[in-house]
Amino acid sequence: MSDLDSFREEIRAWLEENAPPSLRGVDASELDGVWGGTKWKFENPDQKVWLDRCAERGYTAPTWPKAYGGGGLGAAESKVLRQEMGRLRIPPPLIGFGLTMIGPTLLRFGTEEQKQQHLPKICRGEIRWCQGYSEPD
Repeated sequence: MSDLDSFREEIRAWLEENAPPSLRGVDASELDGVWGGTKWKFENPDQKVWLDRCAERGYTAPTWPKAYGGGGLGAAESKVLRQEMGRLRIPPPLIGFGLTMIGPTLLRFGTEEQKQQHLPKICRGEIRWCQGYSEPD
C-alpha cells in the first residue's frame, strides 16, 4: 500500500469519526458558507463543531505550514482530503478571503511577526478578512 493510500484510509476514518452527520450529504447551496470572525452566527451548530475539529487538524488550510495553523499537507494529500470530503458531500469548514487571498499573500511576502499574528487566527476562523477595491478617476 502506498503512502497516499494509507493517508486516504486515515482521512476516511477521521472523517467518519469527526464529520457531523447533519452536514453530510448537504448540497453546498443549502447552507451558508462559514466566513468566520468573532461575530459569525452559525446557521447550524454542527458547523462550529466541524470548523473546530478541522482547525485542530489544520484542515481549514491543509497546505499551509503547521507552524501557522495549517495542515502541512502536500498537494497530493490535500487533493485526497478534498476528494474524501466530496465523497461525503460535506461542506468546507471555512471559506473566505483570509484563506484564499490574505493568507497566501502573507505566506509569501509577510514578515514572521505578521504570519504568527494573523495566519493561525485565519485557520481557526477567529478573524474575517475582506478586500476593498477602489476605482480611480
